[in-house]
Amino acid sequence: EMGIYNDPELQNYVREIGLRMAKASERPQLPWRFTVVDSPVVNAFAIPGGSIYITRGIMPFLNDEAQLAGVIGHEIGHVTARHSAQQYTKQVTGQIGLVALNIFVPASRPFSDLAGSGLGVLFLKFGRDDELQADQLGAKYEAMQGWDPAGVPAMLSTLGRIDEAAGEKKGVPNWLSTHPEPLARVGLVQPTVDQLKAGKSE
Repeated sequence: EMGIYNDPELQNYVREIGLRMAKASERPQLPWRFTVVDSPVVNAFAIPGGSIYITRGIMPFLNDEAQLAGVIGHEIGHVTARHSAQQYTKQVTGQIGLVALNIFVPASRPFSDLAGSGLGVLFLKFGRDDELQADQLGAKYEAMQGWDPAGVPAMLSTLGRIDEAAGEKKGVPNWLSTHPEPLARVGLVQPTVDQLKAGKSE
């Protein structure tokens, strides 16, 4: 629906970084796909199975390759930790509950579309623990592949300061609506980054 951003060189660049990062992950065998989509919204997201999407809108805000790798590694972390799959399961379960409610409580039918949309937004947003785990995994993958793991807190700081990230365009939620508290997570992921830079990671 969003369309693929028409820049083959950029697509190849992002794909190469993504595949390199995915090799360092716990699930290198997945059919990983990395795509820059044609949306001005500042965001990146993953779906179960290994498809990672980065909006063209996020690219100008990433100051270097380590920050781009941090974004990609963070999304790979959501997939390897099965956060996306868990959210999808919750959403499907919720939809089944709505169908049952419509069958057994006919008076609820006028509200089913609104409730369904609410479920979609609710389960699209990851929790703080999921976000921290994805941050830590992203930093780990960066370090394993030779990038500076400080790219993760750096990109969190950058994205957390983007005032224009509010609002939605073309149906794509912005970074802050799907990845809560980026500035608060900078301090939480820093000990992991320090360990990785000191060569003390497992």
